Amino acid sequence: MTPQVQTTLDTLRSRYAGSYITAEQLLTDHLPHITTVKHLRRKVREGQLNLKIRQLDPSSNRSPWVIYLPDLADWLDQTAAAQAA
Repeated sequence: MTPQVQTTLDTLRSRYAGSYITAEQLLTDHLPHITTVKHLRRKVREGQLNLKIRQLDPSSNRSPWVIYLPDLADWLDQTAAAQAA
């Protein structure tokens, strides 16, 4: 029997309880050099980060910005591949 290789998504699912994390948690855990969600959103909007962030409820200005774990896993894999190349 061969051991199962744990994917990036599996690792994220074991680390985080839900199906998404907030933008604040993303900044703390993966992008500590970006200090605010506003700065993160600008970098995404300008194409500097190929990351999908969304509001949980787009009709509410107070709704938190989140990133879903599959999107985060894809972005982490793409970043790792680009750094390895």
